[in-house]
Amino acid sequence: MKVTNTKIYDTVKEVVGEDSLKVVEFLRDKKNISDFKIAEKVKADIHEIRNILYRLYNHNLVTYYRKKDRQKGWYISYWTFNKKRIKDIMKNLHYSKMEKFAERLKHEEANKGNMYLCPSACVRVNFEKATDFGFKCPECGSILNLQDNSKTIEFLQGQIKELYRTNGFSKMGNGFKMGNGLGNGHSMVLNGNGHSIGNGHKVVKKSK
Repeated sequence: MKVTNTKIYDTVKEVVGEDSLKVVEFLRDKKNISDFKIAEKVKADIHEIRNILYRLYNHNLVTYYRKKDRQKGWYISYWTFNKKRIKDIMKNLHYSKMEKFAERLKHEEANKGNMYLCPSACVRVNFEKATDFGFKCPECGSILNLQDNSKTIEFLQGQIKELYRTNGFSKMGNGFKMGNGLGNGHSMVLNGNGHSIGNGHKVVKKSK
């Protein structure tokens, strides 16, 4: 899987925040740049830059070392962007999204044909909750309408398949497999140690 600049920026933006992109763009192909130099080049306050750098550091996206300035007498930190970390973060984000969609899919399938929606979209609940509310929206008092959630189930199945297909993971040759038609007990096979998601939706991680 090729880690392009676009993937680097998208990943950093998702885990650290959009404000960190200016630092990453400047540091990307450089090594051992002081925080003062970074602040000067990106035209930002040194305190803001340090805050961003420490947030990047919390995700192991930058490394640094400190050196004492002989003239000024204080320590200066020199920073380097850790590009190698991007793939790991991308994988973690990728599988986290797959798990969230699988959890949603489990819920939708468990309540197939029994979801209720407020006409104003205040709430969307299953039959048990709708009964508790007397089939009235707790927010606006409107009668809850029975909703056909088959399209939602199809959408979630499609999202899981698309997440598997994208980002090059299906071509990495590391035991990544997925059955056809998630939602009917098929499995997603990943790398590592096995665990399950919901009723019949399994993420099975192969040992190396």
